[in-house]
Amino acid sequence: MAHHAAVKRDLPSGTVTFLFSDIEGSTRLLDELGADKYSKALAEHRRLIRGACARFGGVEVDTQGDALFVAFPTAPGAVEAATAIGEGLASGPIRVRIGLHTGTPLVTDEGYVGSDVHRAARIATAGHGGQVLASISTAGLVDLELRDLGEHRFKDLAAPERVFQVDGGDYPALRSLRNVWLPVPPTPFLGREPELQTVSEYLARDEIRILTLTGPGGTGKTRLALQAAAEASDHYPDGIWWVPLAPLRDSSLLLSAVAHAVGVQEQPGRELEETLTAELAGKRALILLDNAEHLLPGGAAEIARLVAMNGPTLLVTSRERLQLGGEQLYPVPTLAEQDGIDLFLARARALEPAFETNGLVRELCSRLDNLPLALELAAARTLLFSPAQLLERLSQRLDLLKGGRDADPRQQTLRATIEWSYELLTPEEQRLLRCLSVFSGGCTYDAAEDVCRAGPDTLQSLLDKSLLRRRDSTFGSRYWMLETIREFAAQLLEEAGDASTLRRRQAEWCCELAERLITLLGHPPAPGVNTEAGFARLHDERDNVHNALAWAWSSGQDELGVRLGVAYSLCWIERGSFYDAVAWLEVAAPRISLVPTGVQLQAFKVAGLIAFHVLTDTEQADRYWARAQVVAEQLGDVDELGWLESRRAAVTWERGDLATALGLAQQGLEKSRDSGNRFREVQWLHGLGEVLRDLGRFDEAERALLEAELIYREIGGQGFSIAANTHSLGDLALDRGDLTTAADFYRRSLAELPGRSPTTLAVCLGGIASVLAQRKRDETAATIWGAVCAAEETLGFRIIAAERRRYENRLQRLEGTPAWAAGRDLTLEEALALLPSP
Repeated sequence: MAHHAAVKRDLPSGTVTFLFSDIEGSTRLLDELGADKYSKALAEHRRLIRGACARFGGVEVDTQGDALFVAFPTAPGAVEAATAIGEGLASGPIRVRIGLHTGTPLVTDEGYVGSDVHRAARIATAGHGGQVLASISTAGLVDLELRDLGEHRFKDLAAPERVFQVDGGDYPALRSLRNVWLPVPPTPFLGREPELQTVSEYLARDEIRILTLTGPGGTGKTRLALQAAAEASDHYPDGIWWVPLAPLRDSSLLLSAVAHAVGVQEQPGRELEETLTAELAGKRALILLDNAEHLLPGGAAEIARLVAMNGPTLLVTSRERLQLGGEQLYPVPTLAEQDGIDLFLARARALEPAFETNGLVRELCSRLDNLPLALELAAARTLLFSPAQLLERLSQRLDLLKGGRDADPRQQTLRATIEWSYELLTPEEQRLLRCLSVFSGGCTYDAAEDVCRAGPDTLQSLLDKSLLRRRDSTFGSRYWMLETIREFAAQLLEEAGDASTLRRRQAEWCCELAERLITLLGHPPAPGVNTEAGFARLHDERDNVHNALAWAWSSGQDELGVRLGVAYSLCWIERGSFYDAVAWLEVAAPRISLVPTGVQLQAFKVAGLIAFHVLTDTEQADRYWARAQVVAEQLGDVDELGWLESRRAAVTWERGDLATALGLAQQGLEKSRDSGNRFREVQWLHGLGEVLRDLGRFDEAERALLEAELIYREIGGQGFSIAANTHSLGDLALDRGDLTTAADFYRRSLAELPGRSPTTLAVCLGGIASVLAQRKRDETAATIWGAVCAAEETLGFRIIAAERRRYENRLQRLEGTPAWAAGRDLTLEEALALLPSP
């Protein structure tokens, strides 16, 4: 356990005595004194404590609310400081309780590490205002006569510890655990404050009689349940008992296990249920039934008999819900990111105190799903492997990560933990779990149904048994597995010989989904098709598409791989996944000529688009589009030829051959008008407007672009097409020197973007930065331009040269400045927030 030193870094090391002070009844004092008087009393209390601690060599480590945490190099110094604090506060309104504990924590850059860190706080919490308590480790180091208060167990559930009172006052009994029969956990409880608070609040509600903590094996259900039971001990004065159910093989033995735990003897001639009822009815008691899943459904009926006794509250841990009336479920999540890192480091440092963290620990914990058991088993391997070596071996995680000799056999390895759950499934549930492993990042119900032949009851059962999880998305529920469970299921799928069939089905499903949702490149959207919604839907499937492509390429399924990339390409570009688009092109390029001609045509079109807009390699783009023209001519597809002519005209414009580009645009516009193809007409109008603008024929350019805008809106053009046209109007105004109009058009373009296309966002920000630079607002201009330049590098695209030159002419002088460098640390969205008000 690490305690971050928020105040000072020159902390005592070696044998250290911790002092923890806490105000008793702070809420009551605030009410009695009022905010002003309490604030002054609180400040005086802190001044006095800090002065006393400093006088006797204490170093303040941290403050938490009204509490202060101080470290001393000697136990006598800590005791003298505590005594001085008590004497100094005796005449005032504030009464503090103080806990002292001595240990040998490790000092790291993050502060103190070790189980001793929070012991003083637990001891202090058990005391009363004015009382100074010390652990036996502190008492043994001072030459004073202390009052022995006997052995006590605190809410951290560590073994009972002898406690001593330093001052001579008389106080009520310590607030330590009483009537609590919970096991001593092998390790301290770390993190999970929100989860602990939620479960503790459930346990404090009288109307909740059964609280079930569910989750897959290794999520820490037992440890959370034990800690929550300890925290709720004040609410259950008649007793708290732990009943381990894992050893039982017959649900009929459950009541006997409960009777044994609570000390009830079976009586001759009397039913055990009757005897238990007589003992427990009406009592404010808590029974923790640990690991119930293997006894279901019979075990649920036995638990229902306990509920009927109208006495104890039941806290149950199970990988599957009980499905009883009145049951309150709490699905235990995996650890939060920082809690996961803290757990891994604590366990690693228990083996090697000098273990140092680095950036790889965060990645390792994430790759292990921040699953507590996986982290603990991985930490046990740090004596042999570094974090980097563990990351390299994660594909072997199911057997590589092993527990100690004293570990529960069900948790000796990750494989054993998951097998325990898998073996409790029906054959159909086992089949579906294996099949679902082909999905990466989860799937919708439709996908599970189409690819895995899933039925609602079986899917629900896997959810109930914590092997599958559900999360909401814009497009409905998604079902997913922890990566550790998915790896286990995928291995079984391979062993069953079904992997190839399922992976083909999954790849075909991804391809058909993309082809259904996204209109072919260069064509108007079909009636009822919302392209932006399609992009969002496909973005949810990005991990599945990556896996499907990897399988297609590795399995020689060239046509499927090409089709999938073609269908998904616009989503990659509009959503900023440029590296994915380029990676597909590198693999697909030599395969395009091997697929059917209809697929070839679309593939060459998409290849040109990636080369032009992402790689900004106009010559390569032109070669791809020329090859597409050949295929379109073979197919006699006049409409496709018209789109390709417009694209090759754009290449001519990008090369700077404006006279030729002008002739091509005028010719293409005339042909599209003769054919009545409004979609091709608006594309040619847009291109014509850009060429006329760059020729300096501003009025003609404006007429062409405004006419294009009207047609786009008339035919229901896609949002990004309208935004791109509006951006071109902004560039026109910038070239004219009309800065106000330019800024207005750039802002309008941003507002028209249906999503947040990085390329359109980047050129609009480049335009606005150019406006700001010409208005001599250099710092903001440089910062925004720095973000644009950085985005090109990190996202893997580049603004096409014809447009970039426009902005570079105005902004290049600002590159290298401190503001530009600062902007490189910003995302495009963060740069957007810097825009001044219109």
